[in-house]
This record gives sequence, C-alpha cells and structure tokens, in this order.
Amino acid sequence: MVSAQGAVRDLRALGGSFPLRAMYELSKRSGFHSLLFRSRAEVATPRSHPLSFGSHLPAGETARQRCLHDAQQILKGGTRVFGLGYVPTGVHAPWNTDPLTGKPWPQLDKWWDIDIRSGERLSDVKYVWEAARHRDLVVLARAAAIEPDGPWLPELSGMLQRWVMQCPPERGVNWYSSLELALRAIAWSQVLRLAGAGLPGSLRTAMDAQLVASARHIMLELPYTVSSMKNNHLLGDGLGLVVLSRMFPTHKASARWQRLGDRIFLKQLARHMRPDGSMIEDSLSYHRFVLEMLIVRVLVGGVHRDVVRAMTGAASHLRTLGVFEGEVPQFGDWDEGRVLADSAPAGSAAGSAWLGLALSGENPPASMWEQHDELAWYAVRVAGGAEPAPASGPVARGGGFTRVRKGPWSVWFKTGSGSSHQHADVSAVYVRNEAGWLICDPGTGTYNGPLRVRNGFRTSTAHPVWHPAGVDQMDPHRAFRWLRRVHGYASPTHLADERVVLFGWHDAFASRTGVGRIARAVVVTDGGVLVKDFVEHETFMLPLQLTVPLPPGGTSDQLFGLDDAAVTEGQLDPFAGWYSPTYGDWRPARWLLLEKRADDLPEWGVGIRPAGLELRISWGSEVVTLEVSDGGSTEQLGASRG
Repeated sequence: MVSAQGAVRDLRALGGSFPLRAMYELSKRSGFHSLLFRSRAEVATPRSHPLSFGSHLPAGETARQRCLHDAQQILKGGTRVFGLGYVPTGVHAPWNTDPLTGKPWPQLDKWWDIDIRSGERLSDVKYVWEAARHRDLVVLARAAAIEPDGPWLPELSGMLQRWVMQCPPERGVNWYSSLELALRAIAWSQVLRLAGAGLPGSLRTAMDAQLVASARHIMLELPYTVSSMKNNHLLGDGLGLVVLSRMFPTHKASARWQRLGDRIFLKQLARHMRPDGSMIEDSLSYHRFVLEMLIVRVLVGGVHRDVVRAMTGAASHLRTLGVFEGEVPQFGDWDEGRVLADSAPAGSAAGSAWLGLALSGENPPASMWEQHDELAWYAVRVAGGAEPAPASGPVARGGGFTRVRKGPWSVWFKTGSGSSHQHADVSAVYVRNEAGWLICDPGTGTYNGPLRVRNGFRTSTAHPVWHPAGVDQMDPHRAFRWLRRVHGYASPTHLADERVVLFGWHDAFASRTGVGRIARAVVVTDGGVLVKDFVEHETFMLPLQLTVPLPPGGTSDQLFGLDDAAVTEGQLDPFAGWYSPTYGDWRPARWLLLEKRADDLPEWGVGIRPAGLELRISWGSEVVTLEVSDGGSTEQLGASRG
C-alpha cells in the first residue's frame, strides 16, 4: 500500500504525465487489460522477411574464432547474464527460470498480474529479462553460419522451440516490458537472417506469430511508455515498431507500425540528444545503449538525416570522453544494456563508438576490426584506416564533462547532469594514471535489489562531492526517480604549459540548507591534481561531508590533504565502502570519509600539490569567478548561468 506521502512524491516525480499513468494503472487493476491483451489468432500470419543488418560474415578470422569459442561457452554454461556470467536459463533450464535464485517466475500468468516491483517479488526481474533478450542466440546463429555442420543449429532450434512453448504471447514475465520485446525482435531478425533457412517450418510460423504479437503489444503499451519512460524505452518502442514493420511488409498494420514507430523515435530523439552528442540520460551505459539503437535504425535503412546526425554525434561524444584511450568513469546507471550482439567483454564502449563512426564515413584502423565485434559483424570493412588522433588535444569537453590528459594523469571533472539514469555527482572529479584508477566512480550496484544498496551507490554520499550531512544533491525517490534537479555551470578552461585549471559550481543547496552554492577548482600539472572547494556561506555551521571512493585494493598513498579522513570498507549500515564493477555485483573497497565545517574545507588531491599557487573566489549573482595566482601572473575564470 502506497502511503499518502509516497503518493505525493509519485505525483511530483511524474509531473504532467500523472493522469495518463493513473489511467494505465486503473486499466491493469480493473480487468481492462484482460480485454486489451486477450489472445488473438491471426487469420494468416505473413511470413517474416528478416532484415539484412548484421548478417554478413566477418572477413577476419579473429572475430570468427571468438564467436565459435563464445558459442561453445553458451552451450556448456548457458546464457550470459551480467556479473553472473553464464547461467542455465534458456539452455539447461526453462526460459522463466530466475538466474539469481534458480526458481521459476510464473510461466502462464498474465504478465500484468505478476509482481516484479514489491518486496514480495521473486527476484530482480532484470536477470531473467537479460537472458531473454536473446543476444546469445545471435551468437549461436553466427556460429551456425560459420560452421553449418556444427552443433550450433540444432541447439539453437531447440532453444527457440522451448521459448515458443514456454513463453506464449502476453503470458509470463518475459512479456512484461515493451523494450524487451523490441530488443528480442532485433535479435530474432538476425537469427532468422543467419539461420532461418535451417529452422523447422512450424517453428518459423510460431516465431512469426510472436513477432506480430510483439508489435501489437508495443502499440498497446505506448500510454505507459509515454507517461513514464520518455527516455531509451520510448526510443526502443519506436525502433521495435520500425523493425517489425520492415519484417512484415505485407501485414495489414505494417504501414501504421512504421509510421508511428518513426514518429515517436524522431520525437524522442529530438528530446534525447544534445547538440554536443551527449544525451539526457546521464549514464555511460545508456549512452552506448542508445547509440546502438541509432546504429540499428541506420542499418535498417530509409532513415531520417537527424538519426544519422545523432549517431555521429553520440559516437563522437564517446571519443571526447576518451573511450579509445582506456577506461573512463562508469558514471550514472550501468547495467551492460546492449542492442548489438558481440562475444567480447561487456565493459567497453569503444566498439560501439567505432561502429557509429564507421557508418558515418570514418574508416577505423585495421586493428580495430579484429578487436571489436561491433565492427566485424555489423560494418563492411574498407581497406586502409589510420590510427585515431587524440580527441582534441589535452583537454576535451562535452556532455557536462571536462577531460584532461596531462603528464601521467587522466582527469574527468563533471559539472553537468541529465534527467534520467543520473547519479547525484555534480562536481565530481575522477582520476586515473597509467597504473589504474586513483579516484573512481563506485558504480551502480543494483536497480531492483535492496533500496539501501541502490541509493547507497547513486546518491551524493557515494561520490567525491561535498554535501551537508544527511542532505543529498537531488533526493532519491523509489528506484529511478529524483525529486529535484541540480544545475551545474563550468567556466572556460585555463590551459597553460605548466597547468590546466578547471572551475565550476552548482546550485544543489542554494535555496534549501543555508549552505548556498558550492564551487570547485581542479588544477592539473605534470606532478599532480589539486582540488579546492568553496562554499558560498562559510558561516554555515552544520558539518559538510565528502566521500572519496577508491578502487578495489586502492590506497590513499598518492593522495594528499585527506589525512584526517575516516576509512570505511564493506560497511552495510549505513551502506558505505563498496565498488560495483557491473550490475548486480558489489564488493568491498575503501571510501575516504571527510567531515568539515564550511570555513575549513581542505585542499586535497593526488600526487604533488603545485607550489606557490593561490586560488580565490568571488560570488556574483549570475557569475562565479575564480582567481588563479602563482606570484608571477593572475588569471580569472568565470562560470556563469548562461
């Protein structure tokens, strides 16, 4: 039962979409969903025409062998699910088997009657959904195309036969989410293109019936998506309708699916993309996820120029973040979400970025075609290709990030935020050198697991930002929503031979606590990284808190200015001292916890503090100015609301 306070928070979080969402929930509870989603046998389901994207065989032997090895692992261990690796679901156990508990989700219940959210639910539903996206079935279909006489096709056929028997339309947990249906349709199109000729005719007919039912489901669920999911989910619904319309060009509803799919895709895309190629979803994982949706839409063909422009910008933004040069912060929600299929580790966004650039006309280096499945299986290789140049010299900016490379240091300073999948980390600074991370983003942990873990990873207490004790930058609500927005502002970068100076401020506490605005300067030299923070109202007497998260096994040996910080590791109550390498996996790691008065914030950082440097601040109503002096020269950096 939702409390009155919870209902008010829901209303605030949903805003103008609340009436549509309320009508949708009433439909579920009144039985009207049973009428909407009743079984309807097609008079004659047309034969599907699988699309050609991602169905060629790679020229390089490396990608082929990687696929065959992965296919062997799938048949041996099962489908791949997050940090669990290979699980029995779909291979050695029914498709409704929860990978976490080994117990079955209801198999034939109406999907809207299944509890996936309350504390009484079976498990975190994302695990069974991940297996049911069928990206691993694409791998088996590829293996069957490489080795037609191998064991791949019979095993693939058996897995699909079990699916159509165990997961009939509108029954079971795997029909709950429209996005999952759309992603499964994209996977099935590839499976049918690569291996459809070898599947039994009755199986093809059953798959086609499910695909048509998926299109109808997505159409009926649009009120929910529009009211509550104006993010990657709405893009996924639109993309799914376009793909299904192209697969069934003779279906009586095909033109309507295509028309509506493209309309909502383009409308959400205009809302989703920023001019610099970043997105409203403030998340590395979801940026890659949406980029792959854009790639699929381009590969389908007949695409609007805005989609191509968005794909190019999104791929270029990943280059700006530095994905071609090593690890980047795992900012925002991370869940390994993918649209494309590969047989490589899930942590890198470089392959998707290279594919987006390749489809935009850039020719990746020859070595990248062997290294990244995204290129090997989804693009046509062109002879030549030069090694990539640095993004834009030692400093690159975009999407609320400024990235600096100087000496041994790679530094990311975050002054922006988004409206979806973001964490409360505006003004965070992350540092890496050749040996690895020194100050890292702690990751995501979970969405649907314990709320203390979910909030423990996404709130300000998990990130290197100052906040009043017990007060968060944005105030979390349920698993995904926030009750407030925070606005960050950055100055132009000061770039000199001996140092790079970054400066920004945010308004998270400007009108709530009496602390006022908080500003941060970051100075990067060959010798180290200096961080100095400023609070507008230094007379604020309540303590401010700062967390500096370290990677697993990391120590504070190279950090300065934090000698009096407390150290916590693997603490459950309150939740602190953890690192999450991927969704559903969190392990102990040291967090440095500092508590100070507003007039006593330390200078801190990594390496060696630059000598003789003085930093002073002036608080204007619209512009906050940093003055940088070293005895010989003075520079001013202004960060304004504009």
